[in-house]
Amino acid sequence: MPNGGQANASKFGTRLTSDKAAGEQDNRQEPTNRRARFLVAAAIGVLGFALLFVSWALRELDPWTSSTLSNVAVAVILLSPAELTIAWIRNGFRRIESAAQDALATADEAKQTANATAQSLADVRNLLVQRQEDDLEEIKDKYRKLAANSSRDTLIDALRSATSDRLITAAGVRSPIWETNLHYRYVIDGDGGELEVRIEEDDGTIVSKHVWDSGEEAAEFYQRLVLAVRDTGEDRGTGLNLPTHSVEELSKILVDVVHLRSQEPMGHRSSLQKIIERVDGWYFTERYVIAAEQLSYTIRIEDLHRMDWEEHLRNRGWYDAAIAIPFARRLYGITKQGSR
Repeated sequence: MPNGGQANASKFGTRLTSDKAAGEQDNRQEPTNRRARFLVAAAIGVLGFALLFVSWALRELDPWTSSTLSNVAVAVILLSPAELTIAWIRNGFRRIESAAQDALATADEAKQTANATAQSLADVRNLLVQRQEDDLEEIKDKYRKLAANSSRDTLIDALRSATSDRLITAAGVRSPIWETNLHYRYVIDGDGGELEVRIEEDDGTIVSKHVWDSGEEAAEFYQRLVLAVRDTGEDRGTGLNLPTHSVEELSKILVDVVHLRSQEPMGHRSSLQKIIERVDGWYFTERYVIAAEQLSYTIRIEDLHRMDWEEHLRNRGWYDAAIAIPFARRLYGITKQGSR
């Protein structure tokens, strides 16, 4: 419970305890008060009858005094039941007041309990949300590690997890080699723990294969990839032929996709799955081409030949479709005539 709620509950409990103690004290004093009122009434009655007796004794000796004492005696005797009646009425009012105070205290207690319950539910809700957000960040961290840890095991673990979660295709996810028409494809053997990195052309034609052995250091393996790209004639120069850049891009893709799929109402769980590659923000999956400008816009692979998609998407203001759609047709082996 927040501090304000605790303070209010403490004040309420203190007041309730005080009221209860006062009520208990009144209850303890009530028998004593009744006895005192009874004794007073009895004394008044005895006094009244005593005056009557004196009045009767003086009836012949002093008639006037006798008559006066008789009147006084009657008045005194009448005071006795009046005192008892007044005491009974006062006691009734006291009981009504006590009952009203108890009802008010009960209502206050119910209100305080309701407020405390509402605060507790809010705390629980916040705790549940925080745990779910922590779980999401834990998954993202698994893919962020690709950019922070260059080890073979880290790459294998991330690829296995992404394949199991249907984020990437089981045939191996691809990542573009910067400013070339080549791509790295990362393929894992689910049983043996073998990791193979292939260099491919747009259409999937394999240029070379490179197995990362378990005893090979990361720097040595990535240097082999540098030389393999250089052998294709696509080396862009000093500081630009970096296979680590492709791994960093792969890390970003997986983190982004995990976030986009984290809530069903976002609408990406059914489309952003079994991803083959992301190029310039466009996703290419086993089923769809997904536009970078609007991820809810999907093109089924089997529809790529049915219309002039480049012109259609250019009319929507998506000018990079002139590059993305021809690339998609090469990747999936589709021509405008529908062959594949």
